[in-house]
Amino acid sequence: MKITTLFIISYITVLLTTIGCGNKNESKSESLTEQEITSDDLAIEEETIEINGVNHYIKKIGNGEPILVLHGGPGMFHNYLTPHFEKLAQDYQIIFYDQRGCGKTDFPQDTTTISTENFVEDLESIRAHLKIEKLNLAGHSWGAALAIEYGKKYPLLLNKLILISPSPSTSEYYDQMFKNIQNKRTEDDMKELVKLMSSKEFENREPSTFLKAICIENKVNLANKNTVDELYNSMSFTSTTANNFLLVNSLMEKNFFDYNITEGIETITCPTLIIVGDLDNVPFASHQKLQESLNARIEVLKPASHYPFFETPKEFNAAVKSFITPEYE
Repeated sequence: MKITTLFIISYITVLLTTIGCGNKNESKSESLTEQEITSDDLAIEEETIEINGVNHYIKKIGNGEPILVLHGGPGMFHNYLTPHFEKLAQDYQIIFYDQRGCGKTDFPQDTTTISTENFVEDLESIRAHLKIEKLNLAGHSWGAALAIEYGKKYPLLLNKLILISPSPSTSEYYDQMFKNIQNKRTEDDMKELVKLMSSKEFENREPSTFLKAICIENKVNLANKNTVDELYNSMSFTSTTANNFLLVNSLMEKNFFDYNITEGIETITCPTLIIVGDLDNVPFASHQKLQESLNARIEVLKPASHYPFFETPKEFNAAVKSFITPEYE
């Protein structure tokens, strides 16, 4: 089984023959830089801080009870989530950060530190830095898996857990998911992907070519394939972030060959909500396995696939609000 970026680019790593090295950090400043700006009446704070030897980028939007949101991947970064959480940021403080090696966060000099264990420890250090006693923690796709792994190690530091379109819970469900993707992808899209990823522009990580490949690949993860450009309208790659994306993904794929995330999951006892689309390529049985293991509430949104916060925003926001703030109902 070949595991690639979970639902973001399920064939790009398969078709690559070489992956370059990530960017080397020129400096490791321990200083904290912070910027406060205002956009559409939402307070926005950005900072970069050294966490476990790597400079991490953190972004906060809005005010109110904090919800920390983990992006998908492994290898992606927070940008694709930001515009779709602005509505919630009118009532809560939404916190994003780019995981190590991703987006605006530095790529570590030691590639062996790209691991689930270090992602978990980075998250815990960020929680401590933000001085949040107990987290309202949300994760999308791979981010949901990371949230679960964090909860296994630090269950007493969770207030509430939200799993958005979680990645498959076992290796067997990964296999089924990829079959579903293969069955949905058109021959024309597959030919176009092969053409793009065989090009000199893709080899050189030319940003527009890279983004185009991601958009074509991701059509199968939307209920309406024609909206993929809108979904990724907020994404902006550089050759470095594109290259790091693939490298992080390649380094992480070994973790999913013999995989069952429900092992040890009984340590998580906080209230948990699972939000999925009715057309997600992840088998619904995988979500049910998580639901049963966590004694969670599950919301199935229609019509949606892997991005319910984009595909059914009104229903998604209502589900989150009623879970975090029950009196909202």
